[in-house]
Amino acid sequence: MSTSIRESAMVSPFFVFFLVHANIVGIGILGFQRTIVAHAGYDAWISLLLAGASIHLIIWMLYFMLNAGSQDLFSLHELCFGKWLGKLMSFVVLIYVWMAAFLILRSYVSIVKQFIFPLMHTWSTTLIILLLILYIVAGGFRTVTGVCFLGVVIPAILMLPLFLFPFEYAHPNNLFPMFSHNLTALIASAKDAVINYMGFELVLFYYPFIKRAAHSQKWAHAGVLISTLLYVAVAIVTFLMFSHGELDKIIWPTLTMLKIVEIPILQRLEFIVISLWLFVILPNICLNLWGVTRGMKQLLGISQIRSLLLLLISLAMGSYLLEGTTPLLMALDFYGQVSIVFIYGYIPLLFLLFLLWGKKRSTARYQNPGVETEKAR
Repeated sequence: MSTSIRESAMVSPFFVFFLVHANIVGIGILGFQRTIVAHAGYDAWISLLLAGASIHLIIWMLYFMLNAGSQDLFSLHELCFGKWLGKLMSFVVLIYVWMAAFLILRSYVSIVKQFIFPLMHTWSTTLIILLLILYIVAGGFRTVTGVCFLGVVIPAILMLPLFLFPFEYAHPNNLFPMFSHNLTALIASAKDAVINYMGFELVLFYYPFIKRAAHSQKWAHAGVLISTLLYVAVAIVTFLMFSHGELDKIIWPTLTMLKIVEIPILQRLEFIVISLWLFVILPNICLNLWGVTRGMKQLLGISQIRSLLLLLISLAMGSYLLEGTTPLLMALDFYGQVSIVFIYGYIPLLFLLFLLWGKKRSTARYQNPGVETEKAR
């Protein structure tokens, strides 16, 4: 028996743009520049375009499977792997999604501690953010979508000084010579950039909550396109500001760039940006945690409120245990490797399995389904 979501819990297809864009642009845009130049130098902006183009292909695969009747990740796994193996695979994906939420939270807390409150304990900042997350995610999917909307609008305002003020210190010669790296180097750099595009795959969780979901595909592609162009623009501005040698020594280049900006009525602009950046990382964390609570409800029958409390406790414990910048960077590197396997290995494999037999099962399953309305959050 399949379930349908109450219309009052659904959102219009247009909001998929904000769901995708808000979950891609987050903590990564503050420090992605240092990693992508390792292989392709200042031609790395080309690698960002290549990575973005590959994400469009993956989104097409996801929508092909979802539009064919698989509804969400959990029914898709059941169609391709059967009931029990499908549940196991879904549980593994839930761990992956939880890991994303945890690393975003821990990275933001690390930035706050490094730039604003160096003497503040990690647990105090974490607790404040977790209370906000509890309030938002407990409100349900529509509330999370509203936060994603704000998470797009507010960064759009924050980016204005980033593009206007640093040009006073720009060195155009930093970008030359262009196109001096071969395709192998560009692909290696694109591989390093992919972690910054993670988040779009959450469409596998919230697809049933979209009205006329098939019409939302163009908005998902638009979200990826705008995110890609934003990353390219920020990368080029950063390259104009810093030499390769300087960039290698900076962990958070975007924030360091803002420290150079001087406005008479505003001192320490990076303090303001970091504080307001909370509106950027909240959609990332909340949407990921909402997806995990949704999965725990589907797989284990645990209510989303109870599972949310368990997840928040696990985030608090993880933040307390993972201390220091080096362990955090190692964890981010590990997650980056896992995300590459998931996006470019697992999703294409799932797509192939769906083409082989999942689509036939899906057609047979949904010809005469028994439908009940789910009280979804």
